[in-house]
Amino acid sequence: MSEEDDRLAGVLGLEDSGGLSDEQISQVEDFDQNGMLLKVAVNGITVQDYVKRLQESDILVAVDGKIYRDGPARLLEIFTSKVGEEAKWLLSFYRDGQIFDLLITSPIQSQFGLATEQETQWALEQFDGHVFAEFDNYQNYEVYRDGHGVCDILSMEKDPMAFLFPLMWCLKYRLYPPIAALLVSYAITLFTNMILFVITYIVLSRFVYVSQNNIMRSFTLFQSKNHYMTIAAVNENDVSAIVKKIDPHNKIRFERHAVKAPKIVHKVILKENKAAD
Repeated sequence: MSEEDDRLAGVLGLEDSGGLSDEQISQVEDFDQNGMLLKVAVNGITVQDYVKRLQESDILVAVDGKIYRDGPARLLEIFTSKVGEEAKWLLSFYRDGQIFDLLITSPIQSQFGLATEQETQWALEQFDGHVFAEFDNYQNYEVYRDGHGVCDILSMEKDPMAFLFPLMWCLKYRLYPPIAALLVSYAITLFTNMILFVITYIVLSRFVYVSQNNIMRSFTLFQSKNHYMTIAAVNENDVSAIVKKIDPHNKIRFERHAVKAPKIVHKVILKENKAAD
C-alpha cells in the first residue's frame, strides 16, 4: 500500500480489520453463476481493494490455484475460514487479456457481478497457460508507472543488505540523495570520533532497514510515478513479463540490473488442489 493510499484509507476510517463480521457476510447475496466467473462490479469496488489496485471489471478466475465458480457468499466463507498468521490467499485475476496473481491477507470486500460468457472463455483460456510456483515463495510486488510507461518494480520483502550495507542498498536502487546524505554523515562522524562513527552507522542502518519500503515508494512518487498494479510473483522477471503483456508500451526501468534470471516453475498449486478433490 503506498503512502497516499494509507492516508486515503485512514481518512475514511477503512483500514483493513483482517476479517468480516457475521452481519457483513449475511448481507452478501449468492446467485447462480451458470458456469460464469465472478467480476468486480461497476461502482462496487471498496477503498480496501482499491489500494490493492484492483479495478472494476477485474475477473476473479481462481483462489489458491483452483478455478472458482461458487458465488460471492461462498467466497466470503473461504476468507473467514482462516485467521491470524494463516490468513493468506493467492487470487488469480484476468485483466486486459492477461492473468495475474495477488497475495492478500485480508478479505476482498468489493461487490461482484458475473462475467459474460465470452469473458469467461477468454479468462479460462489464459488460465490454462498460467503456471504457479510453490505457494510460500510468492510475495507482492508494487509496480509504479509514469506518464511515459516507464515502470519501477518494488519488492515488499525486507532486504538484509539495507541494514548491513545501507550504501550498497541505496546504490542498488539508484537512490542517489540518500547516498549523499549517508556519505556526509559517515564522513563527519569518522573524522570526529570513531565511536561516534560506529554509533551513527548502526543508527542509520537501522533506520534504512526499517524504512526501506517507504524510502523506495517516496522516490517513485518524487519521479512522478503512480501506483499502477500490485502483482504476486516469485521474482521480478515474472512481474516484468505481466506488466509488458498488459500494456506493450510499458518499459521496466533498469531491467537489465534489477531482473533476475528466469526459472522453470510447475503448476504445484493446481495439482495439489486436484489431488484434494
